[in-house]
Amino acid sequence: MKLFGKLFASQSIISWILQLLFITLAWKVADHTIPNNLTTIIGGTVLMLVIYISLAFDSKKRISNK
Repeated sequence: MKLFGKLFASQSIISWILQLLFITLAWKVADHTIPNNLTTIIGGTVLMLVIYISLAFDSKKRISNK
């Protein structure tokens, strides 16, 4: 679990994975692989909020390590 909390380019690995998931979701919607409906929009919103929280924890961790 410490591996996911390790900072790489000032972001944790989990933040990178979440951002890649968000890019994949957007790509699949643009490619019409998954429908652009309310469920997809809510899922993208939740994913974006989780990314924001993860980046906030990364920032807090980076500041506390100084």
